[in-house]
Amino acid sequence: MADPRSCFSPVVLIPALNPDGRLVRLAQDVLAAGAPHIIVVDDGSAKACAPVFDELEGLPACTVLRHDENRGKGRALKTGMQYFLSDFRGSVGVITADCDGQHTAEDIMAVAERLSVCPDALILGVRDFSKENIPLRSRFGNFMTERLFKLLTGIAVTDTQTGLRGIPASRMEMFGALKGERFDYELSMLLACKQHSVAIEQVKISTIYINRNSGTHFNPFLDSIKVYIVLFKFISTSLISFLVDYGSFVFCTLLFTSWMWGDYASVFWAGVVSRVLSSTVNYMLNRRAVFKNNAKFSTVRYYVLAASLMLISSVAVTALDKLFGGGSQIFKILVDSLLFLGSFTIQREWVFSE
Repeated sequence: MADPRSCFSPVVLIPALNPDGRLVRLAQDVLAAGAPHIIVVDDGSAKACAPVFDELEGLPACTVLRHDENRGKGRALKTGMQYFLSDFRGSVGVITADCDGQHTAEDIMAVAERLSVCPDALILGVRDFSKENIPLRSRFGNFMTERLFKLLTGIAVTDTQTGLRGIPASRMEMFGALKGERFDYELSMLLACKQHSVAIEQVKISTIYINRNSGTHFNPFLDSIKVYIVLFKFISTSLISFLVDYGSFVFCTLLFTSWMWGDYASVFWAGVVSRVLSSTVNYMLNRRAVFKNNAKFSTVRYYVLAASLMLISSVAVTALDKLFGGGSQIFKILVDSLLFLGSFTIQREWVFSE
């Protein structure tokens, strides 16, 4: 039975793997601070942790859900959200927090307060990674994901890996349907905000690392591979397209020159032909493998972009070849490299947008 106090205030959701007494103290503090209910998901913890969960179940307004085996943080969050949707639909949403002592009751309630004010936004409790006590792997992991996330989405988020989040009830079903079972799920939530035009609000919180964050289950290498997979795919498809483009450019340059065309005309038309071939390959790969989007008019938009890039590339390479008296094949690489990031941004924001 849902606590009647949960009709307005957010419910707190904590995924837990092998927690200790800090989780019990956090739960007590959060309830004392005014949280209406706490949902704890035991994600296949060791049997030695059973007393911790037994003590949690003895607290008022605390529910413990269990996984028979470890299924990952993403799945634990989804399990908690499913329970929320069945028992707490009157609440504004949930506040997710970690079980290892990194989040204080004060910070949790600060995020809850912002969610109550912004009931349709995803609220992030963000840490300050410029402090000296931040472990190197956490500093590096956040540095990389922060910048790649901005590149992928155009949204500046200062703490992409934060586990302290306010998830609105109005978006719960959407977030619950996302792919991802482990730490990659939390980044999938941020990407979904871009795709579905969900506002992201940020609340500054304490930066706490206990024993240099030795208890974290986040692997900065393996989990980052999952996080960066979208960009890796785009780079891969761009590389394939570049090989098609460059190979056909070199071939056409030699072919058109042998037809006794002028050198500069050969360079220009070789650029046009090679870009037509490579853009067709690039469009098919990006639509199916990277953006996975069949947005209406995406074909027309893509070829408007491709034609613009083709014209810019051909004119620039031709001009540089004329200016320096040759070297078109080298200039082709330089010019197209500069156009690479611009192409990705335009495809993300316009070509394959919903």
